[in-house]
Amino acid sequence: MYYGKKIKAFIVTALITVALTVAGCGKDKKAEIDTTDGVTNILDYVTVEFSGKNGEGTAFVNVDYDGIETEMVGGEEKIKEMNEMEDLSELTGYINAVSSITLNIDKNTGLSNGDKVTVTVSYDSSAAESAGVVFGKEESKTYEVVGLK
Repeated sequence: MYYGKKIKAFIVTALITVALTVAGCGKDKKAEIDTTDGVTNILDYVTVEFSGKNGEGTAFVNVDYDGIETEMVGGEEKIKEMNEMEDLSELTGYINAVSSITLNIDKNTGLSNGDKVTVTVSYDSSAAESAGVVFGKEESKTYEVVGLK
């Protein structure tokens, strides 16, 4: 019986670690994390990189999921204070909210310097509400294509 509980605790801890690691993939640059206003603006954590030849360029959308999670939870100190077993439902709520984020770009190929591309964000509002997370009202952001050769 004791070993069964220990194995369950290990599996839950491992799943949380894996989920947080996977959600952190795609980290590009560290945005300023403002936990004072209680609002997480997803597009603050999005960057777009352009590569290729002028007229044949490609856009790549990068998301700093670690930054989003850190702001959602309330900062790095709060993350460190959380006990994975005691705060399992809260952690699951955050993971579900982050997992529901979807980003779309209106055009990502055949780009030329000076073109504009728009990244649109959406998410499951019930997952965010369940986690107690308020995502900002900004739904899209336009980027100018630069740096193509």
